[in-house]
Amino acid sequence: MKRENKGADYKKRVRIISIAALAAFLILATILCIPLIRDLRTEEGLTKMRERLESYSGIVGVLVFTAIQALQVVIAIVPPIQIVGGVLFGWFWGAVLSFLGVLLGTFLIFIIVKRFGRPLAEAFVDEKLMTRFAFLQDEKKLVRILMILYIIPGIVPKDVISYLVPLTKVTKRDFFLYVMPCRIPAILMSTVFGSNVAGGNFKTAVIVLVICAVAAVVGFALKEPILGRISKHRHKTEK
Repeated sequence: MKRENKGADYKKRVRIISIAALAAFLILATILCIPLIRDLRTEEGLTKMRERLESYSGIVGVLVFTAIQALQVVIAIVPPIQIVGGVLFGWFWGAVLSFLGVLLGTFLIFIIVKRFGRPLAEAFVDEKLMTRFAFLQDEKKLVRILMILYIIPGIVPKDVISYLVPLTKVTKRDFFLYVMPCRIPAILMSTVFGSNVAGGNFKTAVIVLVICAVAAVVGFALKEPILGRISKHRHKTEK
């Protein structure tokens, strides 16, 4: 019995140390990325980023961009850089590389949250959001609901909710096969915008921007009704 207790205590200590070390690493990475975050929030900074990526040759530039995109998912406060992808690689390859980066970053989050559990998610997700999306824990039609949440803009911060998904009953296969492709439309809109700006097609760029703005407004307007309906459905199934 004592050996079992010692073993359990040891595992608990290792788990706490591992979570603390990982959290410290991610916090340090966030601090180191502050100059990058500041750059990406201004037009001048985006131009610098573009020039920096263009200075890399071929595959190196592709790998650096994909890594930055993955980092943007893991450290959710980094602004989206899909527009830069459209500028550098065109709308199609910019979208492909952006989606690969999003997949890579989300996969990393999925693995580490599955490994270290709720304490790690709580370190990166606001408590109010954790409470708001508590219904994801026991929802039967989870994949369908996640698809709705991911495909409609303005309802949830996608990179933040990625920390909550591994705590649910959804399988890795279902999430990456059915839910993650729902991010493609938003990525495409961003790369199409960036590609048209780079090519001087400002009319098309403005049209894309207006479509994105309208979609975001509609999504934001539908946010409460959709979340309210999902929450009601949860309470009905519980009864």
